[in-house]
Amino acid sequence: MKKGIHPKIFADAVTTCVSCSAKYQIPSTVKEQQVETCSNCHPIYTGEYRGLMVSGRVDRFRKVAEKSKQKMEEVKVIEEKRKAKPVAKKKEKKAK
Repeated sequence: MKKGIHPKIFADAVTTCVSCSAKYQIPSTVKEQQVETCSNCHPIYTGEYRGLMVSGRVDRFRKVAEKSKQKMEEVKVIEEKRKAKPVAKKKEKKAK
């Protein structure tokens, strides 16, 4: 094997969970790292579901779709009012 091409391994590297603030000492090539969920707080391992703090893509899509649907209904009402209103004819000017 070639010398000097392998990364340095930190035996005392610390991995921190952002969700539950648990700290683990796992050998790694990075001295400190963060993970979103760990085995201590992940729903698959704990068996309980915690709702996400921020809305996901699907929720945002549904909000946008709902607003679009409401806007289309408002436009439809406005168009119906315009159709129901009689159109006033313009008066023609007398030619001199």
